Amino acid sequence: RAIRRYLPDPIPEADLQAMLFAATRAPTGSNRQGFRFVVLTDSPVAQQAKRLLGDVARASWADKRVADGYEAGSGTRIASPKARMAATMNHFVDHFHEAPCVVLACLERHRAPTVTEGASVYPAVQNLLLAARVLGYGGVITMWQAGVEEQLRKVLQIPAEIGLHCTVSLGRPAGGGHGPVRRRPMKEVVFGDTWGVAPEWAVDPEGTRFTQAGPPK
Repeated sequence: RAIRRYLPDPIPEADLQAMLFAATRAPTGSNRQGFRFVVLTDSPVAQQAKRLLGDVARASWADKRVADGYEAGSGTRIASPKARMAATMNHFVDHFHEAPCVVLACLERHRAPTVTEGASVYPAVQNLLLAARVLGYGGVITMWQAGVEEQLRKVLQIPAEIGLHCTVSLGRPAGGGHGPVRRRPMKEVVFGDTWGVAPEWAVDPEGTRFTQAGPPK
């Protein structure tokens, strides 16, 4: 589950080591292992980079909040899913620079950028998030580094040939835990041979909780 509210507790180096070790075990194209991770905690340089990311996060969310209608329709009802998501995002961007740890997932390129190169980065990011969950932490992937890429390259001394693929904020979940995950039923997203036709085995375990997302079906 994406976690966007964090306790202020710093992450011990032993836990960072465990999470990043898991990330480095991920598969990559041709086993080149080109993924690289810049880990930002509490140094002056890290704080400067997190402030840059926080600034672009607030600007990006302000635009998206209006463009996607978070302030209209059911978004005007405090208890609605849309309003709750907006409140979570408001808190997230307002406090992004306070996240105990932010990881920039990068790629050491061996050729010009391609649309497939993320396949050598995102499996490692998923490993990172899974390891974080096991250790009691949570995180979320964002793409906000794209809005301040040149500034980040300068502050963090990242060479031009290195691709910046995503930003992952990490910390202990505020509120005591991760909470239940709710997703669409398997029959809506798993098809067998024919698009839109779920196989008989695509059945969720008893007690699974569901939620809708995207346009109404």
